[in-house]
Amino acid sequence: MITPGHIKKAKSQGAQEALDRLQSFLDGNIEKPIRILCGFWKDQQDAISYQELRQAVITGALDKETIHLWRQDYSVLVKKQLGDMWKEAMKAGAAGQPILNARNFEFDTQKPGILNWIGRHGAEFVTNSTQEQKDAIAALMVKKMRDSHTVDELAKMIRPCIGLTEQQAKANARYYDSIVANLKKEHPRMKAESIHKKAQAAALKYAERQHRQRAMTIAQTECAYAYNRGADEAVRQAQAQNLIGTVKKHWSTSGGEGVCSTCEALEGTEIDMDKGFPFKGKLLFAGQDSLPPAHPRCACAIEYTEVSPPDFSGSNDKTGDIYNEESIGMQKLGEIDMEKAEEALEYYGNLFRNDTVENVLIIDKSGNVYHARGDTAGVDVIGVDLEGAFITHNHPKANGILSFGKDDFIFLRDFQDIAEMRCVNAEYDYYISVLKDLSDVVYNDIYKEAFQYFQEADFEVQHKAMEILEQRGYVKYVRKRIDT
Repeated sequence: MITPGHIKKAKSQGAQEALDRLQSFLDGNIEKPIRILCGFWKDQQDAISYQELRQAVITGALDKETIHLWRQDYSVLVKKQLGDMWKEAMKAGAAGQPILNARNFEFDTQKPGILNWIGRHGAEFVTNSTQEQKDAIAALMVKKMRDSHTVDELAKMIRPCIGLTEQQAKANARYYDSIVANLKKEHPRMKAESIHKKAQAAALKYAERQHRQRAMTIAQTECAYAYNRGADEAVRQAQAQNLIGTVKKHWSTSGGEGVCSTCEALEGTEIDMDKGFPFKGKLLFAGQDSLPPAHPRCACAIEYTEVSPPDFSGSNDKTGDIYNEESIGMQKLGEIDMEKAEEALEYYGNLFRNDTVENVLIIDKSGNVYHARGDTAGVDVIGVDLEGAFITHNHPKANGILSFGKDDFIFLRDFQDIAEMRCVNAEYDYYISVLKDLSDVVYNDIYKEAFQYFQEADFEVQHKAMEILEQRGYVKYVRKRIDT
């Protein structure tokens, strides 16, 4: 007999296929990151001496230099190994979507949405991993632990726990203490030195199993996270190419007894692409409700279904006069007093801020106002004198929350005598103007340099690239969060 709570819900063929492809990917790809992580933590353990650990026990805390070095270690791990792992998982996620079967679609891993996610998630991974490691070791150096163990004993207990979570480290310490207590009880004549040596050996083997367990959790969770992100990005890229139209996404679980209550409640839920699923409880981070995994080791997937075909006639959003059919090319809207330029730039920026395609509004030095509406890839600016002009444009929603990119930089380098260029999106306004000749500046060099700062909080590579240009005196640059 199967209780009603454990009856599997019938799944569509697409949902089952999406789940099977995700599970197949996880089964074949988590062993490598497990080995990488276990080796990484072993290297960290070997890099710190017992003398340093003894000093930390005596003072009751790790020194700031050790924490800084751990952060650097995780940054290198992300840059040299995990970043590539995420990208490969995203490719697999893109290839694993039934909705894209038999469509002439090629996934582009260099799109800003992908690069920005990898940079932002890499920074989150570095920060969270370093903090978890710091908390784990701190839990072993509280007063209760220092009072009940010698300095040498505690230093030797701490070293194998580097790389574990706080709960795992505490469990390892309890295991060590239980071994010591049992040996004292069963072998009262055994020397204390021998007891602690045996306990340390047992705790070390236990720590190795704990590291393997944690590495497996991280590997599966990170692979699933990137896989599902790649699937989502692929669908958006296909939409931008008019290969598919309006899409709904459906949460899909394995349906077995191992499914948690959170995911079970989401089974079959259908929402729009840009909506969040109705999670129960508090979200741990922004965007957690948009895609699986919902929790560590979650193996849920998303089924994407097309509910209407592509619209080849252009956007149906007809807000304001700039959206009439004749405004696809560069059109003159009229003339204004230059004292009203700021008001006009703000007005039109807000009007097309959330548009799905790129718009540009230009006010030349004589007060003539021009507008053009392009597509998701960009917009052409033709036939307008740009000397002394003010320009504002939007970055389409599908491209992510991004500052000025390579195309913007090349445009600015080609027309350095414009008064100011602006960019708007759903969260920020950006302003830039040239202060020093940009002719010899290579954007790719600045972009690569910006990626070195991916561990910073709130990292966005294009924003960092513009900050570097400002620091070197080439531009005046401002990013301002909008008042929603």
